[in-house]
Amino acid sequence: MSPPKKDDGFFKCPKLLIYQRSDSFDVRLYASKSMHLDRNRFLEIELSSGWNNVSSGELHIRAATAGLRLQTSDTKVVSGSLEVSQRSEAGVIKFGIMESGATARIGIPFNLEHEVNDLSIKLEISYTTEKGIFFSATTPTISIMLPLGVNVQDVFKHKALFSKFTISSATPGPLRLLSSRLEKSEIFEAHGGLALSKPVIVFPRQPASMLYKITKSLATPRPHSKQKQKSSLSLILHYICLEEEVEDAVTDSLRQLFEEESLRPYTRLVLPVVISELRARISPYDFERAAILNEVSTSVFSSVKWRDHFSGLGRTGQHNEEVASILSKILETWQQETPRIPLVPIYINDETISRSRSIIIPVDVPSVAVVHTADLKLLEKSAGLGNNVVVAANQPITGSLCIKWTRMWDTEQLDQSATENDFLEFFYELSGAPDTWLIGGKRKGHFRIPKDPGPNGVQKHSFPVVLIPLREGFLPFPTVEIKPAPFVKAHKPGYAGSEEDTRIKQTNITCETDFKNAGETIRVISNSRSTTVSLDASGPQGGAWLLESERRNTGSGGIVLG
Repeated sequence: MSPPKKDDGFFKCPKLLIYQRSDSFDVRLYASKSMHLDRNRFLEIELSSGWNNVSSGELHIRAATAGLRLQTSDTKVVSGSLEVSQRSEAGVIKFGIMESGATARIGIPFNLEHEVNDLSIKLEISYTTEKGIFFSATTPTISIMLPLGVNVQDVFKHKALFSKFTISSATPGPLRLLSSRLEKSEIFEAHGGLALSKPVIVFPRQPASMLYKITKSLATPRPHSKQKQKSSLSLILHYICLEEEVEDAVTDSLRQLFEEESLRPYTRLVLPVVISELRARISPYDFERAAILNEVSTSVFSSVKWRDHFSGLGRTGQHNEEVASILSKILETWQQETPRIPLVPIYINDETISRSRSIIIPVDVPSVAVVHTADLKLLEKSAGLGNNVVVAANQPITGSLCIKWTRMWDTEQLDQSATENDFLEFFYELSGAPDTWLIGGKRKGHFRIPKDPGPNGVQKHSFPVVLIPLREGFLPFPTVEIKPAPFVKAHKPGYAGSEEDTRIKQTNITCETDFKNAGETIRVISNSRSTTVSLDASGPQGGAWLLESERRNTGSGGIVLG
């Protein structure tokens, strides 16, 4: 046998590229679109029969990620018509008839020993048709990272709890929030505003906020009832990842391009390559621009060398042209002729929400033993302009600190061993900036509340205070801080005298304070009604001289504005 000639092209491309035909049997792995944080998560496997009439098949699944446990015995059909055997072996899923062109999805619950962002599994499938038994194997990898984050901030009031949920994007790409709903529980009612009329775009550095009002249900059992009821609420979010929108738009555009009969067999080969390059090259700026303009630019593909991805496909039979060169030219022409691909407009309706991603987050209402409401009231009549109180600088203002309390938010019931007495003791402190306020009267003090209050018990305390503003301007009210006392006094049994009192440590007592004057201001003005100055600059230092000043007529009725 003579050696090959130098111009022989047989060894020019020693690589052989094997790919799936567009109509062959296909298996794909997806993360479940719906997630409940209190339950197991699911992986979804999509089976596409293609041109095959499948009479039966077996799917062998093994974990390729350390710590991944697949519960194949609890497999269920998510979508499509498919009969799955419930008596399969561990790691084996047997299914029945699939007609040609049929598609079905099955869900498999899983759990992890430690959290990871990506999962890999080994899939081996054998299926039977009228032409015999065929076998296929693949090892797909998917991302299970949660694309959003939710933080909550609680503000306790006397009869309501306001929870502010901050929804942010955990990926470089934005999100489209379609709906947000807080479901009530057996103990608490949830009240929200109007439903979203259009999607809210959540950027990575611009989160969205939802405010809900939570109240105690009227059907709540008595505190000493032994009946255990569900207290946690459920926050239900429906959203769409912009990254998936962009990938779907590019995929649809290429599918239309490869609908031609001669290019259709290469669809499953080209699409994963293009999506892989898109994920590697698109930037967070491109995502933000796509979210605002509702279109994606194909300029990210301008520097891709497509021919390197498809080498090893051989040549065409008719024109003896390399398939890699043909595919490369087609993609380059597509990129030049399609500089922008519009995204599909999204409207909030039942169909859009059913196809979107969803997450159900359990929301536990914090158990607070006592919620205090502090209100600083001014007793003297002061002149007012609108909602602003007007007082004179350096003049005392008599007031009263009113503190009322409630035990309605103590859902877990205070441990009886927290204190041996029948009351709880707290101390308060009224404070302000030293250059703004001089505070007198009962600036500090303590008070007691009964551990098990009756319906007619006293739930309000009042303490006199004196406030002296030290400078002019719109001054914020002094702040009030209330904390549980670390120790309380208790009488020893058998002794009536106070000398035998002991100090008992009270623990596990939580409290919150609602200061009603937060955000309010007092307008402080000068105490001078009129001043007389001299503008004679003949003095040793020159400038104006204050000759006399007339004070305002405060009297007993407050300030008189002249």
